[in-house]
Amino acid sequence: MTTLIQQAIDCSLKCLWDEAIDLNLEILKQNEGDIATLNRLAKCYLVLGDNKSAKETYHKVLEHDKYNSVALKNLKTLNLAVSTSPNELVREDFIENPGLTRTSTLIKVAGREVLATLSCKQVLILKPKVRLISVNTTKGVYVGTLPDDLSLKLKKLLDNGYEYQVCLKSATDNMASVFIREIKRPNKKNVLPSFNRAHIKFAN
Repeated sequence: MTTLIQQAIDCSLKCLWDEAIDLNLEILKQNEGDIATLNRLAKCYLVLGDNKSAKETYHKVLEHDKYNSVALKNLKTLNLAVSTSPNELVREDFIENPGLTRTSTLIKVAGREVLATLSCKQVLILKPKVRLISVNTTKGVYVGTLPDDLSLKLKKLLDNGYEYQVCLKSATDNMASVFIREIKRPNKKNVLPSFNRAHIKFAN
């Protein structure tokens, strides 16, 4: 049992949600009242956009523990949700590639009701503003803002033809971090990777 639980946790940490669902269901065959496993299972459904199954599973948690804070909090969020469509996810893992990738913790993050609906590896988009760069979902929902220094750097790079893939790396009630990957570089002489330590200069 302990091995199955650890495998289920590991799959969730790696964003292998379908595998995590199978493992959690297997655990529940042996102990249908395992609250921790029910909460993990509901989270998997929530991430994959299966709100109906997530609600049903959180209600099962409350049958065993009517004051369970995790289930109560997520049911409140689910009741506010307006869409049951699954979030679009990137296929690649979070593999750091020097000069080409960067992980960043967002500032001015959205409220808990928004952050709770996000999924690990969910596709996000950069939206340059006057000074900073906002990070939104593909449906235009604001998630947060890149820190000042990174915003200024990426605004220049975007203006000069660089392109990026952005996805959610992690989120809690009051924090969100994103994984940024360079996917296109301008066809110019002596261009450098986006996150190279050397200073990138562009002609006016």
